[in-house]
Amino acid sequence: MTIANAQCIRMFLSVAGLVVGSSVLHPAISVATAADSLSANLGSIDFPNSGAPEAQPAFLTGMKAFHSFEFEDAREAFREAQSIDPGFGLAYWGEALSYNAPLWAEQDRGAARATLARYGATPQLRSQALPPGRERGLMEAVEALYGDGDKLSRDIAYSEAMQHLHEEFPGDDEIATLYAVSLLGTVRPGDRGFARQMRAGAIALEVFARNPRHPGAAHFIIHAFDDPEHAILALPAARAYAEIAPDAPHALHMPSHIFVQLGMWEGVVASNEASYKAALDHIERKDIARGRSEYHALQWYHYGQLQLGNDDRAQWALDEALRTLAQFPTAGVRNGTLSILARHTLERESWSEFDHGIVTDAARSHSAVQLAAGLSAAHTGNLAAAETALANIRGAYERFRRDTSTAYRARIVAVEAKQLEAVIALTRGDTAAAEAFLVEATDLEGELNAPFGPPIPMKPAFEMYGEFLLAQGRLEAAAVQFGKALARTPNRTRSVQGLERTR
Repeated sequence: MTIANAQCIRMFLSVAGLVVGSSVLHPAISVATAADSLSANLGSIDFPNSGAPEAQPAFLTGMKAFHSFEFEDAREAFREAQSIDPGFGLAYWGEALSYNAPLWAEQDRGAARATLARYGATPQLRSQALPPGRERGLMEAVEALYGDGDKLSRDIAYSEAMQHLHEEFPGDDEIATLYAVSLLGTVRPGDRGFARQMRAGAIALEVFARNPRHPGAAHFIIHAFDDPEHAILALPAARAYAEIAPDAPHALHMPSHIFVQLGMWEGVVASNEASYKAALDHIERKDIARGRSEYHALQWYHYGQLQLGNDDRAQWALDEALRTLAQFPTAGVRNGTLSILARHTLERESWSEFDHGIVTDAARSHSAVQLAAGLSAAHTGNLAAAETALANIRGAYERFRRDTSTAYRARIVAVEAKQLEAVIALTRGDTAAAEAFLVEATDLEGELNAPFGPPIPMKPAFEMYGEFLLAQGRLEAAAVQFGKALARTPNRTRSVQGLERTR
């Protein structure tokens, strides 16, 4: 559909009384569509626009699904809005926006540009077809997101465009919320400081105060304050979000980000049990691939059960992952299963139970499972296998280090290498070398951001060093290390137990 044709359709609809001029915006109205039932369970937003009244329910569903990062559902709803009103510019804008996962470093620029091209051939034509002000500004902002340059420069350009819109329309909750998440989208792993996160959180808090059922406000508050120092600020939003958008599996999972940061393990388990079930229902309903959001929830559920000491439920999660891998041997399912297996081994120290047969060539770059394999081998006296795992970890480090998109991951792998080197040295009876490697591991871990969930590296280096010192009878020094571990991962069971043993 070209802009010229779309404008003709809009002119006809306007004459028929279905669409008003660009100076008057349509509020949300109750028109029965396929989107209604989903929309009712995704929260509440107010987004006046110049689209046809009949297209509003689908459009609002798309926006609310986007706010909860249910991008496929958002695209489906925006396309429904386009089919109802082919000249509805913001429906194309919304679909284009859904091809950018702002916090996951994922973007399909080609699909986004193709969507925009269906509305108009050039940025200028697309801009001119929209009412001046909010709608034109939103379209011009998304043009920056999918323009020229690398991903970071485009994320920054988009955020700056949203900042200008926010300054022009300070009372507009949708612009404010989109600006908040755009700020979070400029943050990269390893960035120091919290200035952008705090600004995003402050903006989202203002929206949440005005509209306590806004899915984006609640969601982005959680992301903004997702660290041990600030997590308490997001606790009200975390407690509310799952009830705001119960039809979004991601919304059911998100409260657990704050629960992990605060060591609220029952909440972690409950959130991810609900999210896992909802994600499975979503997969069946949409017939989409396994190994995505449901595995994310399963991993967090597994970690929460381990922290509670519920080994039987943690074992169920591992068995569930292994069953799924046998049925759907895709890369996503394999990686998720290996992560659960690695954490299960490292948390329980079940060295003799580790199944080395699962560590095939496909798992060579999975540094966490290599760490689990290496530690299991070292603790059971198989130093040759431990050295093989160490070589694989070093190989993963080199591969990650050479790619700027995985450079931060390389820093995590470097910690894991030092941890395995320490245990190999200890197994050989070289206590001094083991301690030197552990000191290096803690130095490297201290330069990393606090984790946004279950610990990465899976075995915190400060905790590991504390356990080493505890075994040496150096209680005061061990207490210091456990304290540092708990500052990064509050209320983590092994660190709490270790600290108690120093007293």
